[in-house]
Amino acid sequence: MIKNDPYGDLSDKDFKQISDYIYDNYGILLYPKKKLLVKSRLQKRIKKLNLNTYSEYCKYLLNNEDESVEMIDRISTNKTDFFREVSHFHYLREEILKGYFQDINTNGLKIWSAACSSGQEPYSLAMMLEDISNTKKFNFEIMASDISISMLKTAKTAIYPFALINQIPDNYIRKYLLKSKDNSKAQFRIAPEIMSKTKFFFHNLLADKVKYPYNFDVIFCRNTLIYFDRETQAKVISKLLNKLNNNGLLFLGHSESLINMNLNLEVVYPSVYKKNYK
Repeated sequence: MIKNDPYGDLSDKDFKQISDYIYDNYGILLYPKKKLLVKSRLQKRIKKLNLNTYSEYCKYLLNNEDESVEMIDRISTNKTDFFREVSHFHYLREEILKGYFQDINTNGLKIWSAACSSGQEPYSLAMMLEDISNTKKFNFEIMASDISISMLKTAKTAIYPFALINQIPDNYIRKYLLKSKDNSKAQFRIAPEIMSKTKFFFHNLLADKVKYPYNFDVIFCRNTLIYFDRETQAKVISKLLNKLNNNGLLFLGHSESLINMNLNLEVVYPSVYKKNYK
């Protein structure tokens, strides 16, 4: 039990109900060792709902469908950085410059950041693509989704702590970032021209439909599959591939693998796959 926990203990039965609910609706596995984490992350929500125990919250969750979004917002893990696993950005940049996307000048480039957290990944992509498009002359659009409403709110504001600025290349800092005018706030903002190329929306990767009707040339879904079991991973990959153009590129995290999934994908770079449907 958490010391001085005002809501008592989270029973094994209630934890199982919550973890089963999360798995059934979002595909995320919560092992028993995560019980302490679940307790700590739900405390503020229980207080706001004016409930008295974790058991009361469990019943509330199972009987109020709208609570699902509030709950997953607190339970989900949101680790991200600007230009995380930077070799992927270098690879995509070189492929674009070499002409991999042959119709880029007429149709533009459509990218989906499928687990964008607080926005660093799609804004990193937007800065890189804006930089390339200044010379190569093409349009692009980035759709970015997540299951955390609080992370999406941060992403839409495009304001970040100044401590993160060292993750961004110097030439992009000069071109695409704005320092806060309030010197008491150690923050920076993403420039409007970069924000305008990036749209954010709520999406559960297990959902049958994606908000946008068209398919994508590139999908980034990195460091997300690690939270799913193998069966759920296969479901998520299948849904992603349904939204990826033929010969489109799928980027996964370096610790994620599609071995033995029997997919029509060709490995073109570490953790980068080309959809190859005949």
